[in-house]
Amino acid sequence: MLTIQKHNSNLLYSAILAIGLLLSPAPAHASIEEDRASAVIFVYQRIGEDAQPQSSISLDQFKEHIKELQTGGYHVLPLSKIIDALKAGDTLPQKTVGITFEGAWLSTYANALPLLDDADLPYTLFFSSDLADGSNPTHMTWSHLRELKKNKNVSLALLPSIYAHMAEQTKEQNAEIINKAVSRFKEELGEEPQFFAYPYGEYSSELKKQMGNYAFKAVFGEQSGVVHAKSDFLALPRFTMTDNFGDFERFQLTANALPLPVTDITPDEMILKQNPPMIGFTITSELGDLSRLSCFISGQGKAPVTRLGGGRIELRLSEKFDDRRTRINCTMPDTTVIPGQAQSWRWFGMQYIAPDFADDSTAAQPDTQPSDTEDNSPGEE
Repeated sequence: MLTIQKHNSNLLYSAILAIGLLLSPAPAHASIEEDRASAVIFVYQRIGEDAQPQSSISLDQFKEHIKELQTGGYHVLPLSKIIDALKAGDTLPQKTVGITFEGAWLSTYANALPLLDDADLPYTLFFSSDLADGSNPTHMTWSHLRELKKNKNVSLALLPSIYAHMAEQTKEQNAEIINKAVSRFKEELGEEPQFFAYPYGEYSSELKKQMGNYAFKAVFGEQSGVVHAKSDFLALPRFTMTDNFGDFERFQLTANALPLPVTDITPDEMILKQNPPMIGFTITSELGDLSRLSCFISGQGKAPVTRLGGGRIELRLSEKFDDRRTRINCTMPDTTVIPGQAQSWRWFGMQYIAPDFADDSTAAQPDTQPSDTEDNSPGEE
């Protein structure tokens, strides 16, 4: 299945790049307001674990990413600086990037972190407190985490105490695993956690509301997209990098992505009550002509796009989603043409859950944690 998905990803990537090359250059225009302060956030899980391609990226690929970040004119900033700037309305440098890791795997500790330290690049590590409390041979312990806390390039952040499907748990169940994680973080590290991430990138509107009662600066999902000052800080997007979807071309394409700001998203609940859903959203009028907008659905390919007045977009789907998690990515080439630079793409992503499809029953086990990087966009599945 993964081989087929990766083949489809490459075909889509090639097709969309070809479309970009065939499009006649549009006249340059002033950047939209959201471009003044935006950033691409990457999320990695395991590094160099070839037996786990769904959640790992090869060491060679990861080294390519670091080299590109060092030589490609990017500004890799600590997550706190990015979020503080966005919330304050401050300007961020063009090509601002943030690096995050999900799960605190020992392969990350052994393979990735020394490379990032050598490159002097900052990063944030999200972890589950129950795994840090235990003696799992694949996971960092509190001893590792306390050591990393002393590193000027490292910031530590939270997952719930167990890696659970929070979107389908009760408010009380979620409060228990959030509160326990926060408590253990403060006990072991002596400070308040600033950031939180939803396991599997899954959340509900009720869970987002619940997260708003905590003191986190921002909460992160796993839908693709670019963060900007008008983003939802209780569900910020990140581009996931794994072995199957972490080739250099995809990394470079996503690292140069720009915001595609949308409002009035329907359905506004990630857990679907209707399959297939009727999907709609409104794109900012500042972008003008939307004729080059394309949307892609994981496992299905290019989606039919209906353009209504006032920047309203609808995806009127006829084929059911046949996986638990389905990614939808909408992109359009930026109309600003800069001689000597590659085409940039504006990017907006969503993730929906079809609860009729069961997921693995060992979600909290570190060796079976999936990543679901099935994105159908430029360079994505």
